[in-house]
Amino acid sequence: MSKYSQTHNIEIIMKEMLEIQQKSKSFVSMLSEGELLSQNQLILLLQLKINGGMKATEIADFFNVTPGAVTSMCDKLEKLNLIQRVRENEDRRVVKVILTDIGEVKVQEIFMKFSHEKLTDIAKVLMDVNKLMSTIF
Repeated sequence: MSKYSQTHNIEIIMKEMLEIQQKSKSFVSMLSEGELLSQNQLILLLQLKINGGMKATEIADFFNVTPGAVTSMCDKLEKLNLIQRVRENEDRRVVKVILTDIGEVKVQEIFMKFSHEKLTDIAKVLMDVNKLMSTIF
């Protein structure tokens, strides 16, 4: 492979990755449009839905923030009755954050900005992209 060809491929990869990142940011912006919650708070709600709840340390790792920042992020969501903190039975020191029933409804509402057809298209494209990327990594 020539030096030019390799440099050209690197430029294409960087350009395409940045475009995917920008489109992902735009999608999250569309989801949060008109919402009282920050994008990170919305993403946290989605993460809690996907994971069936998370420990505070897992949330801190995911967002790359301090446990104190997680506390303040969760305080607002808890005041809105979207999440609740529960202590695990095995180790009472461990606190897990889970969605409330209202939080579950909120996650569904966030996506109601899109038609069923649009959601189906988005889901298919994202699954295809991830499947293709799995063949590389």
